[in-house]
Amino acid sequence: MKNISNKIKATVAVAAVTSMATLINIPRAEAAVFELSWTGEQGYSALGRFSFDDSFLGSVVTNDQLNSFGISFFTPDGDVLKKFTYDVANLSSAFNFNFDTVTETVLQSGNFNTSTGFDLGDDFNTSLDGTFFYTFQDASQGLTNTSIYLNQGLAPETCIISGGCSYDFGGELTATVIPEPGVILGLIAIGSLTGYLKKKPASV
Repeated sequence: MKNISNKIKATVAVAAVTSMATLINIPRAEAAVFELSWTGEQGYSALGRFSFDDSFLGSVVTNDQLNSFGISFFTPDGDVLKKFTYDVANLSSAFNFNFDTVTETVLQSGNFNTSTGFDLGDDFNTSLDGTFFYTFQDASQGLTNTSIYLNQGLAPETCIISGGCSYDFGGELTATVIPEPGVILGLIAIGSLTGYLKKKPASV
């Protein structure tokens, strides 16, 4: 009898969790959200978040297709250096960001003003002593490979590399998807079911 009772309980539990997981994933969110992360050679870092409409999945998302974008920069000690929350409806022409949704990669192999690079932070056109975060390459300056620079006041990139000025360089700007709330709740529900099945009494 206990064996039959346990089977019934397990079946009911599976059905309940399956229904819950289905319900909490419908309707599906219409925005894809990603977290940004970067650490430079000297220990400066950045954390950010951006979102865009799901309809752009399968393509390269550009700055004019974003729903939101924000990024914060930190010193090697973890102190906040500068925060930026952009008004995506009124972006500066200097703002440049390109994200490949297929490979989930921020494009950063080209110069700051190209479709394969990025230009974040302050607007070069209005704040020449601000905080700039961008990709840059210039063979004439001996910078044959594109790198990321966290700069202040437009200091020469070669100076940043030598450690003689400004903040930091190098590293990679990575993006990690943030699961939809429904997916997270579904995983919790499945985890709860797993715990229940492990704890159910042995059949006699």
